[in-house]
Amino acid sequence: MVQAVRMGKEKSTAIEIKDDIYGQLEVIAQKQGSKLEDEVAKAIKSYLERMSAYSDDPFFQIGKAGKSGLKDLAKAHDEYLYGKGIK
Repeated sequence: MVQAVRMGKEKSTAIEIKDDIYGQLEVIAQKQGSKLEDEVAKAIKSYLERMSAYSDDPFFQIGKAGKSGLKDLAKAHDEYLYGKGIK
């Protein structure tokens, strides 16, 4: 369950996570001398940065599905790649 509440420019969100993950976050927060909420926010920010870098990487933009115009590509990909008669 996720519940969001708008507070100024920030949002407050309630989420359910497994006990072991919660425990790991608590340990990290204690070691860092910070609040659990701050460590969760850092983890989310790090995840968003990684996902943004991934989606912006030109390597992952090559060969998107549906661009070939071939309707039987999934079934006959070996023939298209290596030529007819390959089994």
